[in-house]
Amino acid sequence: MQRGPRAGESGYSIVSLGIYIHIPFCQSRCNYCHFVTEPFQRRKAGRYTDSVIKEIELFPSAVADNEEVNSIYFGGGTPSLLPSRHVYAMLTGCRRKYIVREDCEITLESNPGTISADKTMACLDFGVNRISMGAQSFVDSELDSIGRLHTPAMIEESLRLLRESGFSNINLDLMLGLPNQTLKSWKSNLERVVALDVPHVSVYMLDLDDECLLGASVAQGLVRLPEEDLVADLYLFTIDFLSSRGYRQYEISNFALPGFACRHNLKYWTRKPVLGYGLASHSFDGHSRYANYRRMDDYLLAIEAGISPVDWREQLDEARALEETFFLGLRLNDGVNWSWLQDRFGRDGLEKHEKAIRKLIDEGLLERKDSILRLTSLGRLLSNEVFQRFI
Repeated sequence: MQRGPRAGESGYSIVSLGIYIHIPFCQSRCNYCHFVTEPFQRRKAGRYTDSVIKEIELFPSAVADNEEVNSIYFGGGTPSLLPSRHVYAMLTGCRRKYIVREDCEITLESNPGTISADKTMACLDFGVNRISMGAQSFVDSELDSIGRLHTPAMIEESLRLLRESGFSNINLDLMLGLPNQTLKSWKSNLERVVALDVPHVSVYMLDLDDECLLGASVAQGLVRLPEEDLVADLYLFTIDFLSSRGYRQYEISNFALPGFACRHNLKYWTRKPVLGYGLASHSFDGHSRYANYRRMDDYLLAIEAGISPVDWREQLDEARALEETFFLGLRLNDGVNWSWLQDRFGRDGLEKHEKAIRKLIDEGLLERKDSILRLTSLGRLLSNEVFQRFI
């Protein structure tokens, strides 16, 4: 059985490089989506794949080319729409440029109904060993309300194909706060995940803006979302329910059976280097953050002309690094180590945060045990409010 790093084991401390590759293609745009995506076109997908490979090969980063890579993540969009030969070609590009470890965690995002037995077996053969599937819900009315194309039966069929092909390291995304969602419907979602023996679950709150279709409908009063108090209750219910079934909540939105924490995503929360390739991808090299162009034509034309596709770059000073260490580290249930922070940033750098920390502890949002500072269950629910105190 394929296993990821356990909490507190090597996966939390490995400093090896992560690589993110953005695949922007989708079958259709969901009505809540504000990611950089566009409809799948076979010819453009081929051109895009060639550009990503060229970007990997041509443009140096602040991280050495011979750095070891122990996680690669194909995100989107819907990467599973790509022909498997394109995924293979991009992985080959990574292996030419970097030292990709034999035990590298290689994740491919997918949607139900976009995978086949041939495609999954091919991906497994050339190294993909983790699948993250955007299920969102097992309730037909909830799926309809957010414009998803799949059905609950398609989720289960896709899981069957993955298991028969040899995949065991699988994540399902679920969404909280959907129109028509109730305690009964949400509990049924969690029960299906447990019954299907899915080892990793990501639970995301519905996040809307006025530019997406559903956001506009809510703003106009055409669609009603569950009350905030209900969504809060459902989140706290999720923590208790999954914990009682053997899942450990290791991050605000992520729950895993022992051995299945996502190595790649842990890099973001522990500020390890992750280099992004492709349209709108973001990178962190340990010293600066930068991002590629968001418009497809801008990205393709830059790469094909041999010009860097980086749109903006921000060098991080010590104050910003400390802020990020706080609010990213506090996302993890393991919290942040105050003694380590003092060694890394000095007592003077932390002193200005002491008052805010004491207040958050008094309010029941933070707890301190020995040198470890972590969010409480209530703090995880109100995490954005906590993080704003440090920024």
